[in-house]
Amino acid sequence: MQSNFVSGIHNFFRNLILNATGAERTLFEYVASGDVSHAINLMNSNETDVDNAIKEYWPQKHDIMRRPNRVPKNKQPYITCKLPRCRQRYINEIELFFLLGNPILWRKVEGDDEAYKLFTDFLSEQRFDSTMRKVKRLAGSETECAKYYHLYRDDDNTPHCNVVILARSLGYDLRTLKDQYGKLVAVAFGYKLRSANGRYVQHWDFLTEDASYFTQKEAVGWSVKPYPNPTHKINLIYYQQPKSWEGAEPRMAREEEIDSKIGDTNNYFADPIAVATTDVINSMVDPNTPAKLMQVTGRDSRFEYVNPPQASELRAAEKEDLEKSILFDTFTPDFSFDKLKGLGTLSGVAIKNAMILGYLKRANRMEIYEELVDRDKNVIIAVLKFLHPEMEKKLDELKIKFEFSEPFGEDEKENWQKLEGLYGAGLVSLDEAVRRLSLTDSPEEEIAKIRADAQKESASM
Repeated sequence: MQSNFVSGIHNFFRNLILNATGAERTLFEYVASGDVSHAINLMNSNETDVDNAIKEYWPQKHDIMRRPNRVPKNKQPYITCKLPRCRQRYINEIELFFLLGNPILWRKVEGDDEAYKLFTDFLSEQRFDSTMRKVKRLAGSETECAKYYHLYRDDDNTPHCNVVILARSLGYDLRTLKDQYGKLVAVAFGYKLRSANGRYVQHWDFLTEDASYFTQKEAVGWSVKPYPNPTHKINLIYYQQPKSWEGAEPRMAREEEIDSKIGDTNNYFADPIAVATTDVINSMVDPNTPAKLMQVTGRDSRFEYVNPPQASELRAAEKEDLEKSILFDTFTPDFSFDKLKGLGTLSGVAIKNAMILGYLKRANRMEIYEELVDRDKNVIIAVLKFLHPEMEKKLDELKIKFEFSEPFGEDEKENWQKLEGLYGAGLVSLDEAVRRLSLTDSPEEEIAKIRADAQKESASM
């Protein structure tokens, strides 16, 4: 059975129409022949950008941590201050909040209610909202990650699905292959597993629309296990975006440098430093410790403490400018306590105006994530057809739309009044008004009840 499948896959790829570069056919020929290393080299890698983003995201990896210590002559080395900041995390979390701070809203346009319930139940079972937040956080901090719908059957041949998040920081290396039109043709992800003898073994899994190849590094060469893909879609969503703080890296480094130098200055002047003339020092009981009371005999005798230098206006102005420019250049609103104090009395529209930078960036990221979430939806429907083959026809007829929720939510009372006015003016239907109110999980049933009550009321009159 497996040999027939392998032969069919081989013939399929042998007769495949080549793209502009011919890389598609070559890749699968290499995988099928066990030359996995060559196949991986043909695929696109974002490894360098990912490693740089991870380095910038984690404060312990910042360049300021390698600031050299001072070694004064004939004195103990001075450990310089190394004060990294978490600006990258803050910017990434604000970006995540504006796009996915509230769950994605789904709406059935056409199709069977039972099929739609399968879809919403699957979202709940697989914790779609939380996995999307994880994916967005990883993509914003590493520039790429993936969500893999792993399909398998248990000992009773019952189909199952398990959602796995793949990212460099989680131990996975990602590779992609696209055709000349930008369509994703294949995805591969590498990882290491501990074998029975305690040694780590390299694995690479290749995913295509028609087959999956699970490969493992052997003592000599690679072992390859091909399996048919029942969904006929690549069961992986590859998320890629610019790092959320892109463009502000030099200013962030400068801010950390200034903070560290100020820390060194404060350390130097933390203990009192006294200046005294020789006659005063000789009059001390203990020359190493200034006495509480000094007796000065000479006209030019002097004893005073050295005050630490005050922060200059230039330094203070630069720090303020760095903070503002870092947030402004990355389209990140300021959510400091002082800024938030005045938002409590503002209306929803006023809050949007105050947070316009966040909404501008949200619109930019929606250009990326609308397409990816739509593909996620299509893959989920394909997975449901694998899990529930008896519902295949109804799932094919199912049409679902989605939209990203408002990050701050909306004023429900104001929203209800608007809908009431639109419905009263005949500008929206009863069906649309009930759906937009989102007061029930079964809008169709609620609409039927409203119409039935209306009919009863008119009949009684």
